Amino acid sequence: MPASGKVLEDSIRLSRIRRIKLTLYAVQAVMLVALGVLLVFVVGGAKLKPTLYLPIDSFLAVLVLLLLIICLESFFFRILEVKFARSTSARHLMAKNSIKRSAIYVVVAAVFVVMLAVPSVLHSLESIGQETTVMTQLSGSVSFYSSDPFNLVRAVHVDVKATRTVQIYLVDDATYTQYLGTEDFLSAMFAYRLNRDPSQYIVTNEIQIEVPSLGFVKYHLVLNDMENPQTSATVSIEKHASSTFTGIVSMLLIAFVVANIAWIAYLIPIERKYSVGSIYK
Repeated sequence: MPASGKVLEDSIRLSRIRRIKLTLYAVQAVMLVALGVLLVFVVGGAKLKPTLYLPIDSFLAVLVLLLLIICLESFFFRILEVKFARSTSARHLMAKNSIKRSAIYVVVAAVFVVMLAVPSVLHSLESIGQETTVMTQLSGSVSFYSSDPFNLVRAVHVDVKATRTVQIYLVDDATYTQYLGTEDFLSAMFAYRLNRDPSQYIVTNEIQIEVPSLGFVKYHLVLNDMENPQTSATVSIEKHASSTFTGIVSMLLIAFVVANIAWIAYLIPIERKYSVGSIYK
């Protein structure tokens, strides 16, 4: 049976809609790559040598935002596709597939929301990077980085305990390496320490040293036990998840879940309407 003019017209419209959709998605993919390079390498100061550092926390926020925008755009294009579909069966199949796809998106996004929002789960993620070490003058310094290589978990403070009075100096790697092995090593560590306040370097029982935000930096903790020789100190490095990763990304994922649930609620009556005369069940 020859196709009617209406069928031909709808077919041409569908082709145009899909061509516009693919073009728009391609442009947004290019934008995502460009923004990724800008945020990670230019703004974030990423480096590959000598130590890998790729701060992707901000990039993940942009990625989820762009996925949310693409998701909303796909709703609009699907409405047009259903409107100009050539048969009841095609409309029913489009609505049915969209419902299934959105349901999968909701489940996946909800899992990530739980991981980032539930305190117990988040604490488990943060505890992976926790470090506790007993240090002495002979054992040398304790070193750590300000964050993990992807900037998802950051060192925020160091808890130090000692039974007798000692001093702990927090210094950056460049200063530590420069004076390591020299006669005035401890004097230099004292002079260039980052924890300037006496309450953050003189340990009589327990202190907490705030880790400064200086980008991706390797730090060293140096013990000075001259006042009480052979006294050890217990050092615990506390790390927290990036606020960008847990805050902005979580909110965007929640918006993603809500948008897809609303879309499913919108499509269910449409799917039921066209299922009566559809050949697809």
